[in-house]
Amino acid sequence: LYILDGVVPRTKLAKILEEIYDIAERHRITVTNVFHAGDGNLHPSICYDGRDKDERARVIEAGKEILRACVREGGSISGEHGIGVEKMEFMPLLFSPEDLQLQKDLRAAVDPRALSNPGKLFPDARSCVEAGRKRHTVPL
Repeated sequence: LYILDGVVPRTKLAKILEEIYDIAERHRITVTNVFHAGDGNLHPSICYDGRDKDERARVIEAGKEILRACVREGGSISGEHGIGVEKMEFMPLLFSPEDLQLQKDLRAAVDPRALSNPGKLFPDARSCVEAGRKRHTVPL
């Protein structure tokens, strides 16, 4: 189960739900939508067989399209669950390189030893991912 966490303005909910189902149909995947209609948080849930490499690739591509659609409609790549390791590649959809550098600089000023959630937003060699768990990357 691949669960996304996008957000759109409430006025765009009907439009984005239609687009999510179009994306699912185009990629031949099954998606259900759980969301907080009152605040625009979406949790498209994509069911798939992880053993099927083709299906897994279609699921990842559909997820990228869904998050891009959320941003295009004035939303964001995360409504409440944060960026983490799965969505850090999507940060350039929302922020310029200068914006991202400023965020890194601010984080370094507050946490110069990078003890707080290492590798969760801006990857580094000390992140838990480096300790043995392979991280899935999604190129933009």
